[in-house]
Amino acid sequence: MLTPGHISPAYYTSMKESDWTDEQLLQAIVSGGRARQDALRAIYADQELKRKVIQHVRFRQGNAADGQDMFHEGIIVLDRNVREGKFRGEAPLKGYLYSICRFLWMNQVRKNAHTRVVAEPPLPNEPDEITPEIALISQERKDTLHRLLEQLGERCQRILELWKLSYSMEEIASTLGFSSPDMARKAKYRCHLNLLDLVRQNPQMEQWRQL
Repeated sequence: MLTPGHISPAYYTSMKESDWTDEQLLQAIVSGGRARQDALRAIYADQELKRKVIQHVRFRQGNAADGQDMFHEGIIVLDRNVREGKFRGEAPLKGYLYSICRFLWMNQVRKNAHTRVVAEPPLPNEPDEITPEIALISQERKDTLHRLLEQLGERCQRILELWKLSYSMEEIASTLGFSSPDMARKAKYRCHLNLLDLVRQNPQMEQWRQL
């Protein structure tokens, strides 16, 4: 498993997007903090890979906005998998991210085909019968998640709330006054990443994930 190195965060900040190697990107993500942000920013700035993902989505019942969303979601999954040791550079990073985006879009197409409303995911290994103990844990988890959302600020809360309600990026931009759907998409991506960080840093949320 990759472990945080001893390279100064300023070293990563000074690098251009084209200067990064896969090893440096992985090491920076594992290191966390400013180095991780710089690595994710470099991945996000890869226009060639982004175009490839968008093209894949457009050829399979989607549009450019859907492709942008899959690229953002793919980076979030990549970040999580690297930090959790599920990906350690066994394959080229760009190829791995592209595979993630393809898988995410395949699942989205399946969901669209079924046109069903999916409820909030249950707790892992949750029994069919909701006991008082399970109900209490569920409520505590919701309360904790609400407190974490409050730490993000009112604007991020509103963005994620609209996104959860399946508002399009055009609708979110219009509702919250963003200059364009792309700006709304970037804001949602940052808010989502920040929320994932808060969840990982909360011991109680991590404990519930193991239940």
